[in-house]
Amino acid sequence: MHSRFSEKWLETVCSLLPGVNSAVFMVPDQDNTQMHLLARWPQDLDQSQDFFAIVKYALKKHGEVCLSKAHVVDGQALDYFAKPVFIRSKLAGVLAIKMKHLPAAKHLAVFHSITRSIRWLGLASFIKPESGDDEFYSSVVGVLASCFEQGSYQQGLMRMVAELTSQFNCERVAFAELQGHHCQVIALSNSAEFEQRSNLVRKIEDAMDEAVEQDSAIMFPDKESITIQRAHRELARIFGSGSIATLPLISERKVFGAITLLCSEELPLQGDTLELCQQTLSLLAPFLALKKDQERGIFSKILQSLGDGLRGLFGVKHLRAKITAAMLTAFLVMTSLVEVNFRVTADAVLEGEVQRVVAAPISGYLLSSAVRAGDTISKGEIMASLNDSELKLELTKLNGRLQKSKREYREAQSTRDLVKVRVIKEQINQAKAEIDLVDQQLDSINLSAPFDGIVIEGDLSQMLGSPVERGDALFKIAPLEGYRIILKVDESEISYVEQGQAGSLTLSSLSKWNFPLQVERITSVAKAEDGANIFRVEASLPNAPELLRPGMQGIGKINAGRERLVWIWSHEIIDWFRLWVWSWWP
Repeated sequence: MHSRFSEKWLETVCSLLPGVNSAVFMVPDQDNTQMHLLARWPQDLDQSQDFFAIVKYALKKHGEVCLSKAHVVDGQALDYFAKPVFIRSKLAGVLAIKMKHLPAAKHLAVFHSITRSIRWLGLASFIKPESGDDEFYSSVVGVLASCFEQGSYQQGLMRMVAELTSQFNCERVAFAELQGHHCQVIALSNSAEFEQRSNLVRKIEDAMDEAVEQDSAIMFPDKESITIQRAHRELARIFGSGSIATLPLISERKVFGAITLLCSEELPLQGDTLELCQQTLSLLAPFLALKKDQERGIFSKILQSLGDGLRGLFGVKHLRAKITAAMLTAFLVMTSLVEVNFRVTADAVLEGEVQRVVAAPISGYLLSSAVRAGDTISKGEIMASLNDSELKLELTKLNGRLQKSKREYREAQSTRDLVKVRVIKEQINQAKAEIDLVDQQLDSINLSAPFDGIVIEGDLSQMLGSPVERGDALFKIAPLEGYRIILKVDESEISYVEQGQAGSLTLSSLSKWNFPLQVERITSVAKAEDGANIFRVEASLPNAPELLRPGMQGIGKINAGRERLVWIWSHEIIDWFRLWVWSWWP
């Protein structure tokens, strides 16, 4: 890489960054084992060894690095910035800059400016002029150096058109910016001021528009060219130019202007001259675009950023992602505005409004069982029977004792033993009472249904012969009409439930039908069930069909008013997050 061009390039980079103290550009040797200095700024810099550490660090990280407050000079803290330069995937060198300390928020802007400057260096490496390195660098570097030395964008343009006029022996050189879809001349050689509406300027702008619209450089006259040259021909006819060349200027893949060179018939443009001019402008275009961007006002930059953002948002790039994002945004807006019925959902169990337990009347052994859970029974129907053999033996024993007491009673009467008569009479009354008790137990040995209904609990078919104790619950029955619904409402939703609210019930076995319900009672005590705290809410079920049976399960929903759709879907996780944050908040 040419050292003179590198020095000019490094000088330009430092002029674009305010507060630069010094900078170096180091390149590797042929074996890529050591780095040596190729360019430095300022030219009298004698402490380039200060940059070796940051250069080595950038090579190790294989990317841009920054060392904040790494050096202090005269009480002022300095930052080091470094970035490897890769051209065609090969390491071309490392750019290292030392500048006054900046906050971390501005480091990205520094690296962005460095990256844009490196693009000029990469572009120069692709140019291979046929006229030799000396002619190329003397022409290119001369024009670039003259433009870089100017203080403002407009001065740089005036210097550029003057240098191009002198360098390529042109009569006039015009520079125009692309404003909207039309080129407007803003710099014209040999004219510090010019009339924008003059015939010459308008014809030059037409020729520039012709080149920009075809996205191609135009050389006139050129009989072998396939480009349209009508505007160039008209410009040459009116003003008598021997040859005309128009070159669009491109920066960051966008055309931002054009340059038109008008030469006399005595010194027409040659093909190699045009190629050298193209190479020069290819390196100069990024600098002009950057210089213009730096001099724009704050409001202009804000408008451009807003325009770029809108183009990025509504442009054709990433169309699928944008459509998806737009649909998602529209969906969120719609759900934030639409109000629907908010319903509290809970597991539901159907129970009979009245339930009766059939218990064992006495202790004994199970003899038979005629029904089981799910069977429909009628009032008085025998449900189960207990073994009565022990009771019958007890009854025989008591009858024998009664007969004996009666015989002793008669003998006491015959002997007129009044005391014995009274004692035996009491024994006879006791025996009769015990016999009545056994008779009552024999009468209740068969368990019968107290009313028409359905057995909801109890299956004794596998317990025949087993002992049962008095009071054991053998069956649970419920009537076939009059039901209540038990809703298991989670504690996070119980605050939305009130007595008298309406709702609907869907049962697992009758999923096609919805049954209306009304909240009747809310228990005030929570119960742990299946890893959650639930409240038992009782609801009535008017006009229940005959298909319903106690024990059926399903899902109940209680109407709790109207809310926005997005709140209905998100309130649970929002409540959980609010509680989690509060639990960790000091």
